[in-house]
Amino acid sequence: MPQVGWRMDLRRCTGCRACTVACQFENQTGSQVAFRLVVDREKGAYPQVRREYISLACNHCAHPACRAACPVGAISKRDGDGIVLIDREKCIGCRSCEWACPYGAPRFDPEAQKMSKCTFCFHRVNEGLRPACEITCVGRAIRAFTPADPDAPASFSVSGDFPDDFSDARLTNPSVEFVLDS
Repeated sequence: MPQVGWRMDLRRCTGCRACTVACQFENQTGSQVAFRLVVDREKGAYPQVRREYISLACNHCAHPACRAACPVGAISKRDGDGIVLIDREKCIGCRSCEWACPYGAPRFDPEAQKMSKCTFCFHRVNEGLRPACEITCVGRAIRAFTPADPDAPASFSVSGDFPDDFSDARLTNPSVEFVLDS
């Protein structure tokens, strides 16, 4: 199956959070729900300590745990590109998907009492545009791949390099590659 995915270059992310703001604006989620978050942490040991920033969103996994956990079938995976979506009309807000996802992608919208998550800006991708987080990223740390991209990976590898505390990729086969500092 063709698959969308992300390449996150941790060497280039400055932690500015422009991706988070762009995503919230594009998806009109307000301040209570963010589909893309930037995690910052210290790496190394004294005296060689440095900050590392990791921009995270839904990985649009090959085998999404959120979809398997949904009791009402509100989560689907598009055939043409592998984008994982939540049908908010079907969603009952039980939060099973939130608890099942090892990456914390589904978010509970307290106002709507429903779940939501990154949609890979499918409305933009359908028009031939790039996701809002990618075009807004000042450091060009985010690269979104669609099946139409000539330089898209044939598949995303579960044996690649991941940040130290990233959940085991064998759980869901996330469609993300990380470019790490070391």
